[in-house]
Amino acid sequence: MNQIAVTLMSACILAVTAGCSSMPTSQTTQDLQSAPQFSEEEKAAMTTEEKVAVYNESMSQERDELVCRREHVVGSHFKKTVCRTRAEMEAERRSAQDAMGQARGTTFKPVD
Repeated sequence: MNQIAVTLMSACILAVTAGCSSMPTSQTTQDLQSAPQFSEEEKAAMTTEEKVAVYNESMSQERDELVCRREHVVGSHFKKTVCRTRAEMEAERRSAQDAMGQARGTTFKPVD
């Protein structure tokens, strides 16, 4: 019984490992792998704007660029900096429009 369990476990590990190694690498992952590398001291000395600029320079697709904004925190007088990719911002916008459409009993179909 133990031999069967060990054999099945080995087969599962082999299948998962082979499947992961054959998966295509996304463009964003490739961009990040080719981005400049900084030491921890250099990172600590950089401002948020500098970090975002370095990140955006390494991205090949506009939708992967970061956009940072100062936003109000609900229930507070303070603002905080929130950074999102353009793709995340677009997804949030569409989600909000869909939610408003459902609340009104209509659906929003963007024109491409």
